Amino acid sequence: MRALLPDVSSEVDVHDSYATGWLDVGGIRVNMISSLDGAAAADGLSAGLQTPGDNRVFVALRDLADVVLAGSGTVRAEGYSPIELGAERVALRTAYGLRADLPTAVATRSLNLDMNSRLFAEARPGNRPIVLTCAAADPRRHAAFGSVADVVDVGEHDLEPTLVRAALAERGLTRVLCEGGPTLFGQFGAVGEVDELCLSVSPMVIGPGAQRIVGGAAWQDGPRRFELRSLLEEDGALFLRLVAVRAW
Repeated sequence: MRALLPDVSSEVDVHDSYATGWLDVGGIRVNMISSLDGAAAADGLSAGLQTPGDNRVFVALRDLADVVLAGSGTVRAEGYSPIELGAERVALRTAYGLRADLPTAVATRSLNLDMNSRLFAEARPGNRPIVLTCAAADPRRHAAFGSVADVVDVGEHDLEPTLVRAALAERGLTRVLCEGGPTLFGQFGAVGEVDELCLSVSPMVIGPGAQRIVGGAAWQDGPRRFELRSLLEEDGALFLRLVAVRAW
């Protein structure tokens, strides 16, 4: 057993910390936040748990991604809009060998999304949304969304994480940042399609009743193991970077 604290290193470059071992490999990286008692949100939103340090990590993870992936529930609850990056962040992405634009991919089995929301209505050609759905979705909505997004079937009756990965990779989007929510994390974790977990632990206790960071159906073949790659701290919040152990 090793003591990671209270020995404290000098100030860390957050971008470099999360870029190391990621940019050259890529994969599906899940970013989640949790309270000390395991809640994934406060009053229904992750914003209730966030700290300034978490916001810095959030920005850095986006800056190091080819695409942001989120479930439809998260997109609706958090009010997603097209990701617009200023000149400084574009220059940083360019320095890391990434494209200037950062598109959003939405995972939705039912296509229960508002086509007039900012995410679709305000998108530019460079960050046109990608809608990942299934072949069994309402064909009328499927056709309608084709006017505001790139619509891709990644399963017959449900989304298949392996097909999601493949569909994004076909577009050159191999560094996938999944921002949840818990159900999407549960789907990808169930079939071993999570390569990294970036977990912010907020120094708060929410109390009974809150949802955990993993949701959906129970996993049938046991837990998943992750190894700690790095641990950062700021203002009492912990920022863990964990890498999947492929033992299942």
